[in-house]
Amino acid sequence: MFGCNYLGDGEPYTTGNVQSVSGQGGSIASGLNFNYLYKTIADNYVDYIGSNGGTIFFKSQDNLGRAVNYGGSNNNYRSIHSAFIFGALRNGANTKNELMAIYLDYLLAGPKIEEQMAKVKNLSLNVYPNPFRTQATISLSLKKASTVRIRVYNVAGQMVREVLNKQLTAGIHQLCLNLTGLRGGIYLLRGVVGEKAVKRSLVLTD
Repeated sequence: MFGCNYLGDGEPYTTGNVQSVSGQGGSIASGLNFNYLYKTIADNYVDYIGSNGGTIFFKSQDNLGRAVNYGGSNNNYRSIHSAFIFGALRNGANTKNELMAIYLDYLLAGPKIEEQMAKVKNLSLNVYPNPFRTQATISLSLKKASTVRIRVYNVAGQMVREVLNKQLTAGIHQLCLNLTGLRGGIYLLRGVVGEKAVKRSLVLTD
């Protein structure tokens, strides 16, 4: 189900398990590195795992697998299994918000969604900068005049902002995305043309 095998329990936190984790080349976490709350209760008996059809994307300092992503035996779903506690990662050059955005991009871009997005040939949508504090720019390109609806959702699936709901002409459009008043965290931007949707993860910093 998760594309991994259990290999061992790890050690008690007094001995220690995970000092740091490193993203593996070619994986969803490639180039990411985090320190961990080593020898704290969060480091108690942290399992180490192997791949069983999935991809190990984080290994700890001792070269043991600690996190796996998997697309299902028939590429019909997506999952992430992490042996360590996400909240015990320490922000540094890379941040937990950045990693959560990667997780959401991977999980939300499941096979069915990818298929749907591939058919949205009339709409191209990007957000920059991302992460951002309160304001960013949405750049969207339409091949033909269409009614476009753009909304922002929180991780609970609740709509927190409607950005646009109107007919636009063909061409490139620049929109201001203002999320003033929202707390820092991960959000989902969803652009809809007709019955087709394009999704982008947003990282709002404090």
